[in-house]
Amino acid sequence: MKQLKISNDINRIPPLAGLENAYQSLLDIIMYPLIYPDYIKQLNIECPKGILLYGPPGVGKTTLVKTLSENCNANMLTINGPEDALAPLRENTHNHESRVVAQLLTLMDGMKQRGRLIIVGATNRPNAIDPALRRPGRFDREVIIDVPNEEARYRILKEQTKTMSIDSSVNFRQLATTTNGFVGSDLCNLCREAAFCAFNNMIISNNSAKVTMDNFKKALTYVEPSMKREQSLNIEKLTWNDIGGLEDVKKKIRQAVEWPLIYKDSYRRLGLNPAKGILLYGPPGCSKTTLVKIIANTSHASFFMISCASLYSSFVGDSEKLVRNIFQKARASSPAVVFIDEVDAIVGRRGIGSNGTSDSVQERILSMLLNELDGIEAISSVLIVGATNRPDLIDAALLRSGRFDQIIYVPPPDYEGRIKILDIYTKNMPISKDVKLDRIAKKTELYTGADIQNLCREAAIIALRKLQNVEYVEMDDFTAALQIVKPSLSLEMVNQYKSLVEKYGSGTKS
Repeated sequence: MKQLKISNDINRIPPLAGLENAYQSLLDIIMYPLIYPDYIKQLNIECPKGILLYGPPGVGKTTLVKTLSENCNANMLTINGPEDALAPLRENTHNHESRVVAQLLTLMDGMKQRGRLIIVGATNRPNAIDPALRRPGRFDREVIIDVPNEEARYRILKEQTKTMSIDSSVNFRQLATTTNGFVGSDLCNLCREAAFCAFNNMIISNNSAKVTMDNFKKALTYVEPSMKREQSLNIEKLTWNDIGGLEDVKKKIRQAVEWPLIYKDSYRRLGLNPAKGILLYGPPGCSKTTLVKIIANTSHASFFMISCASLYSSFVGDSEKLVRNIFQKARASSPAVVFIDEVDAIVGRRGIGSNGTSDSVQERILSMLLNELDGIEAISSVLIVGATNRPDLIDAALLRSGRFDQIIYVPPPDYEGRIKILDIYTKNMPISKDVKLDRIAKKTELYTGADIQNLCREAAIIALRKLQNVEYVEMDDFTAALQIVKPSLSLEMVNQYKSLVEKYGSGTKS
């Protein structure tokens, strides 16, 4: 190893934007032994032999080490392959991989005196590394690099665009807010795509080559957070105005989802902790899933989903592992929303017999979910939203405060709500002047929102059957559709849900 020459100005190369804390941690560990070797020898201090960097892919682990080695004016020798690929758990490896691990352990133990040599490992799966490497004397220090928060994303965006021609319309604060869950490589990709959009506009319209806010908004439709690529969700673009009625329900949900993000300083000042979980329950077709879609589109939070189809596996332990991974990603990209659809089907009540389930898989998933929601490992800035038709089939441990803090009843639409729903589903439909939405609303008692949507669709199809070039959908078409589309609810079902409201509450009185 060459004799290292340390620059007098150790801050000659500025730290990477958004990685200042990790940079300073590494600088302290690496630079002091190189700058003050005499003091280290005099005090007989055993300096760290190795440092393990870990964090999600794309946060800048490799780039950070390269920047630091340039700043130290040090030679950097690279062994390609992440640490967990070079030194995986030996019980899960083949013979040749175990020999690599054993050789690495021998070499690191043979470093009696580190001198001016230090080993830096990087991985995004620290738990996949052989634990013998993670004890003192090998990788002495571990430095975690998290997904950048809003302030860090702002600094990264400013750094990535400092050499670009940026239009005055670009609001970097707004971009930092809307790019929740993006890591450094994602933000770099976003800036590159925005520049390409500006370049295409320049070629087509001969305008200036400045990158505008519209270019960034267009680029956001192409670039998604790498944390969410394994669980890519194509969510319908909806807003709160796309749901008719349910004003109290929408107000309560917005308070739970949006207020902790908008008024976070007030929450901190008042010592308030945001709700950990919301359970939406009510009859089928009353817009519970639609409400969650709106949360995903309007909250600017990372969105993850757990469903029966994606959860169950033929291999023991896979379901619990998936739950654990989703919550780890949600924590890393917080603020985040985790949606659990059909909670009663995924985690029913524990026990054997008529009052519970004997499904061992459900019980293991429930145990994992309870640990994630209110276990030893803290969960913050992550909101859990569950949806169910049968809250009475959910284990009582999930329904207590600290897990599902708020239980909100999503009722069938009342008369005013049905008018608003009819107005939403007929706004893009050419209807005749004789169509009276209030009269239709009176005739649709016990109809859910999904039933009313189906009614409007059926009325349009009836009009189309009469004449293919029909101009308007008339009242007679709606009257005929009412004979075909029947309500999903019955008085008996409504009474059953009234008894459930008496037991669990409506959640919308305050």
